[in-house]
Amino acid sequence: MKLLKFHLRYYPPGLILEYSQKGTIKNKEIDLLDLNTNSNIKEVAQHLCTKEALITDEVKDRLEQCLDTLKKRIEHEGPAGKRFYIYKTLQTHLLPLTNVAFDKTGKRCLTGSYDRTCKIWDVETGKELKSFSGHQNVVYSVGFNFPACDRVLTGSFDKTAKVWDPSSGECLATLWGHRAEVVAAQFSSKGDFAATGSMDHTAKLFDLKTGTEIHTYNGHTAEVVALQFDPNEGRRLITGSFDGTIALWDVRAKDRVSVFQGHDGEISNVQFNWDSSLVGSSSLDGSAKLWDARSNSCLATVAGHTDEVLDICFDWAGQRMATSSSDCSARIYDVKSDFKELAIMKGHREEVSKVCFSPAGGCLLTASADRSARIWNTTTGNCIQVLSGHQGEIFSCAFSYAGDAIVTASKDNTCRIWR
Repeated sequence: MKLLKFHLRYYPPGLILEYSQKGTIKNKEIDLLDLNTNSNIKEVAQHLCTKEALITDEVKDRLEQCLDTLKKRIEHEGPAGKRFYIYKTLQTHLLPLTNVAFDKTGKRCLTGSYDRTCKIWDVETGKELKSFSGHQNVVYSVGFNFPACDRVLTGSFDKTAKVWDPSSGECLATLWGHRAEVVAAQFSSKGDFAATGSMDHTAKLFDLKTGTEIHTYNGHTAEVVALQFDPNEGRRLITGSFDGTIALWDVRAKDRVSVFQGHDGEISNVQFNWDSSLVGSSSLDGSAKLWDARSNSCLATVAGHTDEVLDICFDWAGQRMATSSSDCSARIYDVKSDFKELAIMKGHREEVSKVCFSPAGGCLLTASADRSARIWNTTTGNCIQVLSGHQGEIFSCAFSYAGDAIVTASKDNTCRIWR
């Protein structure tokens, strides 16, 4: 085996080793989830040299340069962050928006709407690139296949999901079979599968090479409103339901692997952390729970909110979990050691419906019914900036992969791009 190249993965921090083995080019990923602004680069490099056979003393200087670049990317954001300014307002649809998503580069943005279309936008110019028409009802879920971002998946109240080519606008496949609205849809990490969740109490798995259904996942007794593939292999799937349970599925089998039970109210969202070892769930019972994805046990229940918990997310490194609530606050918890509450973000005047970490993890972004989005310091819980100007409730927000752009979506039918 011979090492050919180091590739950098900024979020979460990591290296990809490109090497040759018997004439075949292969890749190996190394997670550096503990890399931070205080890391000693020479010590990290020495540890990797000792642990990894592909990394020899000959490439140690190059390794240290790569590690230094990763560290500088984390430092560049800083906990105080940079101030964002309004860059573009996209007058997107005639009827209300439902969801938004960036591609990996942050150069394109998707919007779904009650007008039955999904549109793709050039973030730089604010121009509409393509409009995907074909659904017979509300387009509720939109997303790209990461990291390639050469396919778009939409889920609709017309009981179908569709796969599109973002370059041509062509519909490549219609995923049939649900008996009620499709409210969640996602590509697997390798882009070979799509999963859908529906108000008909089921989830479905589809083969994207053929567009055919592989499995119908039965077992939930109420609407399936959230789902996610595991970020690494894409061979496991979690679903969250209004029946108060989370189910874990293996794409190679029809029956569920396990059920996480313990919430007393409807599930609002479910998420894997980066290495798929943990599952987080938020519920309208006012709590969030952390589960061990392998032993299926509940590791912690956090009940600091005084009202429904509407959203949950992990930081890229999988070290912290954030929640948002109808009690107008967001909270951050440590998930790697003692599950203690690290920060409380208070300042919104109405419910906080969406929460997400910046890629480097120094900032938290929240969207609220008070018509504002806010950026917070994740260490202190202090508000760094208020993103105001929307004329209606903000229900969705997202950082670009590089962390240099934000999109906010509002019931005023506009998206705002902040740079």
